[in-house]
Amino acid sequence: MSKQAGTKKKAYWLADVVKKYLVLFSLLSTLLALPIGFYFSKIIASNKHLISNIILMLAFLTIYPSMIQLKTEGLLRSMRKVKMILLSLVYVFIVSPLFAYFIAPTLGNPYIGIGYFVSNVVPASSASIGYVLIAGGSIELATILAVLTLIISIPLIPALISIYSSNISVSVPMKPIMSSLIEVLVLPLVLGQLTRYMLVKVKGSSYVDKTIKPHISLATMLSMLVLIFVLVLNQSTTIINKPMLALIIIAYQSIVIVVLLVVSMLVSKTLRISYEDHQALAMISITKNQSVAAAIATAALGPQSALAPALIPIIQPILITAYINIEDQVRKFLSS
Repeated sequence: MSKQAGTKKKAYWLADVVKKYLVLFSLLSTLLALPIGFYFSKIIASNKHLISNIILMLAFLTIYPSMIQLKTEGLLRSMRKVKMILLSLVYVFIVSPLFAYFIAPTLGNPYIGIGYFVSNVVPASSASIGYVLIAGGSIELATILAVLTLIISIPLIPALISIYSSNISVSVPMKPIMSSLIEVLVLPLVLGQLTRYMLVKVKGSSYVDKTIKPHISLATMLSMLVLIFVLVLNQSTTIINKPMLALIIIAYQSIVIVVLLVVSMLVSKTLRISYEDHQALAMISITKNQSVAAAIATAALGPQSALAPALIPIIQPILITAYINIEDQVRKFLSS
């Protein structure tokens, strides 16, 4: 076995291990960050600007690798599934924000509420396409939905935040929100697609989609774990002093995810949407990119707003994985 083949095999193995135990690693990252953050709370409080920059950098590092994997070639030829595209836009930009609009004010602190609202108006990451792949869904449709919701979210996220903040009479600066969106959505998308184009041109599409895929996936997951650690580190005092608030946020988001999954199944059954298209629609429309939410919250809304983006990555993969595990029941329900 050549050295290159051995390195590739190790990368596949390590990526599979991290992916298999991602939920466990997320919990360990959280449990490690809590005592460290609480013990060094004064140092953290005096370095808010530095931590904010670190969170933005980690958010970029989480998103950029997945943008290299995002296949946008031939996207225009794949826009024929108008019904699914419209449904996804309704779920992402109307249904999810409506849930958050009514839930967020019940969290008490308006800035924690805004953070929760932001966590539910961001699009899915392209890494969510991995869920679609595992569930046996349509990768073609998932890619279309991931790209479209990402692009449309750039002007819509500030608009939705502005609507919510005006409702609770809290002034939210739009300039830093737009800056953070450019830094963690536009820039990674552009650079990721340029990187993909150059790699495909020099090495071929197989190199990007197969050879370096485990390295890219591993980089995304490790960046996400470090981001969770820093987010929880930054919120450790609030979580430890107000554990019920943390549990309420997790409970709320669990309810939202489960309700949206059930609603999407009922709608798919009513409209006779195939299992493959349904899974693409559900995974891309219901999962949320908390790296983007964390970047917006930290850069524009203040540290308290980052509480929800710090906690939701703990529960989201658990519920989606549980849903994937009932694949047979979902197939039977949609085909009956």
